[in-house]
Amino acid sequence: MNQSIKRMKPDGVKPLDVLDRFTAPGRRATALAGAVVLAASHLLSGCVGDLGGDRGGSPSARGLVDVAPAGMRRMTPEQLTSSMRDLFGDPGLELDLDPDAGEVASLLAVDKLNAAAEAIVARRASWGTPVFPCDTSGADDEACVDSFVRTFGRRAFRRTLDEAEVAMLKGQYARARKEQSFEDALLVVLETMIQSPNVYYFVELGRDGDGSEPLASGVRPLTGWERASRLSYFLWNTTPDDALLDAAESGALDTAEGVRAQAERLLSNDRARATARRFFADWLELDGTNKHASLESAPKSPEIYPEDSPALRAAMRTELEALAERVLFEGDGRFETLLTTTDAYVNGPLAALYGVEGPADERTFSWVSLPRDQRAGIFTRAAFLSVFGSIEVKSPIRRGAYILERVLCRPLGPPPPNASDVPVKGGAVEENGEVVHRTIRQDVEAKTSSGACASCHRTINPIGFAFEHYDALGRWQSQEAGGDAQAPYLLDIDARGSLPALPPDEEGVEVDGGVGMSAALAASPAARACLTKRFFQTALRRVPIDQDLASIEAATPTPESGGSVRDLIVSLTTSNAFLHLRQIEE
Repeated sequence: MNQSIKRMKPDGVKPLDVLDRFTAPGRRATALAGAVVLAASHLLSGCVGDLGGDRGGSPSARGLVDVAPAGMRRMTPEQLTSSMRDLFGDPGLELDLDPDAGEVASLLAVDKLNAAAEAIVARRASWGTPVFPCDTSGADDEACVDSFVRTFGRRAFRRTLDEAEVAMLKGQYARARKEQSFEDALLVVLETMIQSPNVYYFVELGRDGDGSEPLASGVRPLTGWERASRLSYFLWNTTPDDALLDAAESGALDTAEGVRAQAERLLSNDRARATARRFFADWLELDGTNKHASLESAPKSPEIYPEDSPALRAAMRTELEALAERVLFEGDGRFETLLTTTDAYVNGPLAALYGVEGPADERTFSWVSLPRDQRAGIFTRAAFLSVFGSIEVKSPIRRGAYILERVLCRPLGPPPPNASDVPVKGGAVEENGEVVHRTIRQDVEAKTSSGACASCHRTINPIGFAFEHYDALGRWQSQEAGGDAQAPYLLDIDARGSLPALPPDEEGVEVDGGVGMSAALAASPAARACLTKRFFQTALRRVPIDQDLASIEAATPTPESGGSVRDLIVSLTTSNAFLHLRQIEE
């Protein structure tokens, strides 16, 4: 390849210069205005504790479509990689991209994007999708250049290019052609296109309303192209396919019914299964956070858990992902089923951990039924229980805090500065001059029932205590063992717990064990709404606020409706928040 291609990015280029360069004049002012206030809707993290109703005179209260303002989003490295794989038909493509998917691209991100473009072109022999509409080794073909710019541009930019953009790209080809071959000049244009902010930014400007719906001031419907991108990256995590782009071009996505039809089509494809696996792995924090290690890396004592192994950890993840797929795509899809089913996908080591008959080796998996008095749904499975267990013992505090924050959307503040960091291990302690043995529960209660921590732990602990029958690896225990070979002992386990009363109208629920807690969560309106908020965040990459309440409520399934998680997902794609934007005031 001609070396000048590798020097196509000017030295000292600034991220917003790149955005300005590749944004058509009619789009530039709004796009740059959005870039100035990008962080406004991303300063929050986790769920919003008070997602209260509309204030008295709000637009939604007056029957107007209202949505929250949002900054411009940049693709995640995973999204950009999958998009390039699909654009070029190269499933083996791997790209080294800036892991920071913040709104404004840094110079490092720009440099890595340039290197990625070069890597893509270097793998031209692996492209499985036709890119150029003619033989590039032959003579110049102006019709080929025009066709390439328009057809590849539509696929890469996820919309039809306007004539100014076509002219700019064809002009770049003409300048490159003065010094390079026909093929290399086309490659210069190709690399320019795949580095354009029109590719790696989701530029959303909307369109004028047609009067079919009452809009609050500043609210605009998204264009069909913009809706196609939202659909594809939400449900497939990659660029829209030709059918979705055709629907956008035809105007089919200008209506909620057209969007719903395409959402259902995308959900019927196997790509949606991968998205579901990714969502549930993220929801359950299986890949780790700044607070804890991933499922594969969570440390466990080899003396206490000799059966632990990389193969067992891999089986835990496989089971949870397969269970989510089975419920969503092969079963009834209901939230209750996800939290209460006894179906399990196990290999030999995982079957042994659960104490059930199963395959004899670690390579073979099969579906089995787990004991109904021990297991019910995803929160009684080894993957969740292992991630939220300590090195040696179970951790009711971590399990309870996770359920409160991630399943009920009730955020906890940071612990007070004087919070004790003494490990909770149970065992022998001295009380009133004599040695007594404490269970983990008793040790937690003793160390968190007074002082500054007590107020939070009154809510956290009763949730976590319901999982006391599961050790740090997820094994079922009827009694808690302690001591050593010379002085072993067994203590009875108390797994009574409760869900807290949640305003405005959810009463507290007393439960006994993980099965009871799972059933209580399955029936909880707060848990259902929280799951909807999690999907909302995945779809729009922002935290819902008051203006999104109507979209959240409309998409949340109720037990009476029989609605499934699939229905929830489709309903989100036809919600006000998904189909509209609010212009950011300059």
